[in-house]
Amino acid sequence: MKNWKIAAMVLCLAMCLTGFAGTVMAKGDKGMVQEKTAYVARCSYFSSGSSTGGHELIELTRISDTEAGYKSSFKDWSSSPEQVVEKKIPADVLKEMEALGREYKIFKWKAFRKSELFALDAATVSLSVSYKDPSNGAGWTLTMKSDDELSDVQREYYRKLLDLLYGAGDR
Repeated sequence: MKNWKIAAMVLCLAMCLTGFAGTVMAKGDKGMVQEKTAYVARCSYFSSGSSTGGHELIELTRISDTEAGYKSSFKDWSSSPEQVVEKKIPADVLKEMEALGREYKIFKWKAFRKSELFALDAATVSLSVSYKDPSNGAGWTLTMKSDDELSDVQREYYRKLLDLLYGAGDR
């Protein structure tokens, strides 16, 4: 069953994830998030809306420089019991996400148009990463949804980000 979920998610990401939403303002006046000093405050993935009525949520939230809160919630179908895991993990995975964001230069990305393609009964997918700048308190969130259009580089970034998020529970 676990393999089925992973295969379905990868297929959904490959077929449905054709973009991301959000305007990026990494440089500029005071009050904006600065790429060099910003850190990942939160990262989450959510999928729902298939014919089974199930859902999946994975969320990481920074507690301190060394600790993060991890929450995973999963339901196979609408009448099945929800499986929830909550624990504290090292914040290292958030630092890996920051490095990944710098590697892919996400602070320079432009918003892409929404796709006009859709599949009936397809799952809704959302993956977001939130940054905060300690020097000025500004925050910024980059969110990708299933009806956004992605370039190949952006698709690769989101797959790697999702891999980090899935692996966070094992830390």
